[in-house]
Amino acid sequence: MKSFESKAKDFYGEVVINKGLMSKAGFGARAVPVYVGEWIISQFIKEGDITDDGRQEIVDIVSKYLPQKADKNTILNRLREQEEVKILDDYRVNVNIEYNTHELSIPILDRNKEMVQKSIVDDNPMLLKTGMWGVGTMRYVPPDGEDVKKGQIWLVDFKPFQTPGVDLDYFRGCRKHFTLEEWIDLLVSSCQVNPSFINRSQKLILLSRIIPLVQPRVNIAELAPKGTGKSFVFDNISRYAAVIPGGKLTAPSLFFNRSSKQIGLIPRYDVVVVDEVQKIHTDAAGEAMAGLKMYMESGRYRRITGDMGTSECGFVMLGNITLDSKRKPLYESNGIFRELPPELQESAFVDRLQGLIEGWFMPRISRETPSKSLGFKGDFFSEVLHELRSDLQYADYVSQSMRLPDCDDMRDNKAIARIAEGYLKLLYPDLQLSEEDFILNCVNPAVRMRQQIRDELSKLDQEYKWTTIKSEIPDKSQKNHPPTMPELVPISNNYTPKDDKSTDDVNSSVPIEIDRKEEEIEEIRNIIAEGEGKNIEFKASIRWDYKQDKVNKDLGYDVSKTIAAFANTEGGTLLIGVDDNGGVLGLSNDYKTLGRKKNIDGFLLYLDDVISQYLGRLMSAYYKANVVMIDEKEICRVDVIESPRPVYVNENDFFIRSSASSRKLTTKEVNEYIKQHY
Repeated sequence: MKSFESKAKDFYGEVVINKGLMSKAGFGARAVPVYVGEWIISQFIKEGDITDDGRQEIVDIVSKYLPQKADKNTILNRLREQEEVKILDDYRVNVNIEYNTHELSIPILDRNKEMVQKSIVDDNPMLLKTGMWGVGTMRYVPPDGEDVKKGQIWLVDFKPFQTPGVDLDYFRGCRKHFTLEEWIDLLVSSCQVNPSFINRSQKLILLSRIIPLVQPRVNIAELAPKGTGKSFVFDNISRYAAVIPGGKLTAPSLFFNRSSKQIGLIPRYDVVVVDEVQKIHTDAAGEAMAGLKMYMESGRYRRITGDMGTSECGFVMLGNITLDSKRKPLYESNGIFRELPPELQESAFVDRLQGLIEGWFMPRISRETPSKSLGFKGDFFSEVLHELRSDLQYADYVSQSMRLPDCDDMRDNKAIARIAEGYLKLLYPDLQLSEEDFILNCVNPAVRMRQQIRDELSKLDQEYKWTTIKSEIPDKSQKNHPPTMPELVPISNNYTPKDDKSTDDVNSSVPIEIDRKEEEIEEIRNIIAEGEGKNIEFKASIRWDYKQDKVNKDLGYDVSKTIAAFANTEGGTLLIGVDDNGGVLGLSNDYKTLGRKKNIDGFLLYLDDVISQYLGRLMSAYYKANVVMIDEKEICRVDVIESPRPVYVNENDFFIRSSASSRKLTTKEVNEYIKQHY
């Protein structure tokens, strides 16, 4: 047990849990947030682990109370037959002021105008705001032609699965027993990430993601490649966050819906997260962006009555961007916001973002990413973050302690102060720190996040002068920030960043010092040593048949079925150029068969074409391929993430991973698997 775990167990006891237990429980593919799953698990833990009996009880609870969408009509029929039904779901109550009623939303049943007893709403006020997970007991009242014109589902009992409140004084008081590094590891583990998997700088990037959950009205963006876990914390750590997937962004959904007379997401939640912003489009009239810009600046929005409403909600946008061969943003020189929709490139909007998280420094999610260490229980951690938002003593500390020499821009100062306050709440909730601690660990990371926004503004709009923001104790990033804006680099489809000394000098200012090449080589060696399994498979080649000693284009089907099987199950890693026994063969024989492009680029292009041919072009969103040198031989690594939709080979064949092989399902098995898995 690591030192931070021993202290967490000693001083926090009942509110910490082994974060690896979620994968051992019986939830399967059920969409249960971490804070709900851990609440259930905590009821059956014996001496820090789940017993076989406890695991079976969890499986029984999930099977009994957590139905799947396909069971909707079965449940409705049970209600119709006057059976009392208990369901674990994310219940929410809206107020219909015209009819003076409470309208209950039951997501699993796709019902949003059912009935709820007033006492339940009175006892659980969060049902009216963000909604609450819990076991609800429902009964059906059929129409009687007189008092009840239509059949009604009534919620008659509700047992919430979330902590109603926390003792902040106790939480803050125990912080003194941890060193800063131990405390950071505890927070990282509480975010479901293995502290040993990432370095210190990456840990701070991870914690910067949850600043909007602990600090009011923080507006930030994170741009990163796919598969780095940008939205995970918002989906799983807090019930106070609302995630909008890529799609249409409208004023009614954000602020107030005139048709349904319901408030939007921003007045209701602590944080609204727009995921995959590269796919976002807004209304033609620009109402959403106009309202959003006003809100991000002042915290006010226009209500249906015409007067102004206020909110403390933060706004976060997450986007996928392209990286170059050095894992730096491809369009960094000309502006990384240029990969986003035009309305999100407007300088007036970008300036209202307090900071930019450099998500390209985070590693891709892998089997080593999830934490198996102790961390705060999800429901407890969620409430701590929520309640720290309203504590004003941290704002007082920042206003008295933060000084930015030569930074006259008011918006820069406010942005840095707000982010620094977030770091302060996370890292030093007891406010026991030195002035140097505050500058180095709270102010400097905040300066870096705001500096990224300032740099992008200069690239987007010439009215924004290139400027360097410095704290009282400048770090390496501040000292090495270019005094003038780097020269713009013409971008083409074949663009490759200049590999000269000036570029290296700029990159050397980045405090995240990772030898990614050596790190990946060591990781691949470990994968090969581990051998094939449910999430790992080796293929000797994609074109050259070693048994027949000739080209065999059918090998592309074998590669594609493995990728499809990973996508349909839990994701996984495919190594091409490695035989079944882990022998490194390399890609040279494949290269020889590729025509004119007998190199890495030609191989990767061929691989993409094969996958598109067998699996369709949409599959490109769920895998990433690159070539790495192992034992002086090149092999291809293909990392596949789990797909949210079924993936077929040649539109008909459906594979899943079973042990160390890809198994083709029958039509009946496919239908059953899709019903349960998706």
